[in-house]
Amino acid sequence: MATKTETTEHLFCDLCGREMSPPEAVTLYRSDNKITAAKMMASSLMRQDDNPGQANVDICQACRQRPVGDVLALMYPPKS
Repeated sequence: MATKTETTEHLFCDLCGREMSPPEAVTLYRSDNKITAAKMMASSLMRQDDNPGQANVDICQACRQRPVGDVLALMYPPKS
């Protein structure tokens, strides 16, 4: 008898919170270089105070129509 394991991945839109499947998601990175963006994400997890905001943002197709300022505010929050 053979067994088969399937993994289903679901993402949530970082702007509206809607659940979506990976093909529906668009991931935006802080850097144009994905390797640099991955390093930035790893370092931001270790140093939350030095680098506020998110290194990458997953957004749904509907939120792609929102103003770019909404995404930028999430990735680069204003310093208080």
